[in-house]
Amino acid sequence: MWRMENAQMRKIVFAVMGLAAAVAVAQNRSASPYYQGYATDQFEGFEAFDLDKRPEQKPKSFWFGVRAGTPAEQLAYAREALGKGHLRNARKGFEALVREWPAAPEAVEAQMDLARLFEQRKKYAQAFEEYQYLLTFYAGVCPYDEVLDRQFKIANFLLHDRSGMFGWLVNDADASRKRFEQVVRNAPNAPLAPKAMLIVGGIRTSQKEMEEAIKVYDGLLHRYGETEQATDAAYLSARTRYDRATRHSYNEAHCRDAVSFLRAMVARMPRHPQIEQMRGWLDELSGQLEEQCYKNAVFYDTRQRNRAAALMAYNSFLKEFRDSKYADRVRARVAELEGKQQGK
Repeated sequence: MWRMENAQMRKIVFAVMGLAAAVAVAQNRSASPYYQGYATDQFEGFEAFDLDKRPEQKPKSFWFGVRAGTPAEQLAYAREALGKGHLRNARKGFEALVREWPAAPEAVEAQMDLARLFEQRKKYAQAFEEYQYLLTFYAGVCPYDEVLDRQFKIANFLLHDRSGMFGWLVNDADASRKRFEQVVRNAPNAPLAPKAMLIVGGIRTSQKEMEEAIKVYDGLLHRYGETEQATDAAYLSARTRYDRATRHSYNEAHCRDAVSFLRAMVARMPRHPQIEQMRGWLDELSGQLEEQCYKNAVFYDTRQRNRAAALMAYNSFLKEFRDSKYADRVRARVAELEGKQQGK
């Protein structure tokens, strides 16, 4: 009977401690100047944010039993094991502390040591997740900027890691992209955010995901317009639009979008390092758009023989391309079609 009551009491105590940890985190999350939590979770071109995929608080576990009576003693035990090179015992010791005493100040240190341990053992993906646990549950009481920097460096390493087993690469573009997206979401106001967004856009481009890449680059321009990365984003967004428009030359909407964007960037960034290339793209695509509009009008006129549609297309062409090499020919054809219309 006494054992049953004692077990129930322990459950109540743990529940209260868990609540205390949550309150402590909520009160301290604003400590970092870059922290904005998940309030800004929607970024253009990012994968949709799923609340269900956020880290859950670690529960107590039979596999991670404490070896000491207090958090301080448990932390000392785990660090002593680490110092002796007993990495498995150290890992279990840190895990046990975080799970047994989540509201204790030592839990923050143990979680940080755990993440560092995984990083030192070159288990980088796991290290990234353990750092994320810190930012999720101990945002205001952990070294936020240091953790964010570690995550960014790990994400970079995993992106470029070419090690593998039996000839298979272990890096994964989608997983890498999600890590950089997480870095941005963790601290949208941090200097690392536009750098991470630029990498996300690059990964999207390498995966031939043109639409998403453009959204990422445009989002960077909108959110971080005064940064060095915004200059790169302007060029990369222009290049992606140019590639899309030339690859799908029949698509007038893509061509118009590229022309509109290039005009805006040429006007906004006249001293851009790649300004001449962007001007060249603008001239090329403007000519492509002119050809498309002229061919469309001729199609209505000669293939569909739709006089009303042809007149509308020709007049629209003249309004947009009044100095075109086709302008005189189009004016003559408009006069002819209008004369026939009046003669009916």
